[in-house]
Amino acid sequence: MFVPGLGLRPVAEWNLVSALTAATRQLWGNPNPFAAEGFPAENPIPLTLVWVAVLLAVFVLLAVQGYRNISR
Repeated sequence: MFVPGLGLRPVAEWNLVSALTAATRQLWGNPNPFAAEGFPAENPIPLTLVWVAVLLAVFVLLAVQGYRNISR
């Protein structure tokens, strides 16, 4: 049986925009009134930092590889 939206909940909870928004609200002292239970809702600042580190690692590697290919 197909349940609409069942597969999108983890994506919505773990995405970068939601984590960044929740972290900003927490840092400015305005807690998220819609926060659910779970790691993403309870720890938005570390989750945002992990997202930033992952994105930097991926795009730095791609940039270095692209630069090496251009210089040949």
